[in-house]
Amino acid sequence: MQIIGYILIIFAVADFGLSWLGYNLTPFLPAAISKFSPIIIGAIGYFFLNAKNMGSSGNDDPALDRFRDKPKRKKTKKK
Repeated sequence: MQIIGYILIIFAVADFGLSWLGYNLTPFLPAAISKFSPIIIGAIGYFFLNAKNMGSSGNDDPALDRFRDKPKRKKTKKK
């Protein structure tokens, strides 16, 4: 999945760069969509790069441990 993501991002950067030179890498798309194709293709590539992180619960960050509810300690009576 990451390889596909990198390929799509490289293609998006190439499409953007070559569009400044007058070359259209996406002539099969309508003109209105072809203008935004680097953004769309780059976003899809970014999604593929981060697809493995989407399934995690999000609580794996150790910095968030300080915000978790800590169990309350029972107070012991001193005699």
